[in-house]
Amino acid sequence: MSSEELGPLASRLGGTVTAGPKTTVLSVPPEKVVEACKGVSSLPGWYHLTTITGMDLGQEIAILYHFWQGKKFIQVRTQVPRSSPRLHSITGDLAAGTIYEAEIQDVLGVAFEGNPYLGKRLILPDTYPPDAPPPLQKGTDPHKIKKMMELE
Repeated sequence: MSSEELGPLASRLGGTVTAGPKTTVLSVPPEKVVEACKGVSSLPGWYHLTTITGMDLGQEIAILYHFWQGKKFIQVRTQVPRSSPRLHSITGDLAAGTIYEAEIQDVLGVAFEGNPYLGKRLILPDTYPPDAPPPLQKGTDPHKIKKMMELE
């Protein structure tokens, strides 16, 4: 996938395209991520969402939607403020995102509005304290969480 092929979509969404040898990154504002993922998945051969990943960057959390076709990849990338980590869910258009979004909600604290798992646990135990920080956010102290859970 070349930047020329994704350029019109990026322009329409106020995003940018960065093309590498195997991976092309479409960066978009958070409010455009659903439209971006829908646009990529409608491109011929790009319907396969392989996973969604999240990265704590400090003040922001990056969310990357990975699409795969043969030996090429497209990432739709956005960032949300760590102080208010919310995004609209892509599950209305790409049901495969349901579990990936729920996992990111558990471990990084990003709420995906419209995801059927919103507010529910997927991989964290039900006993995980509601006032504890998400376990994969930078600065989270696992020993403090163990004490909160009365495991130490």
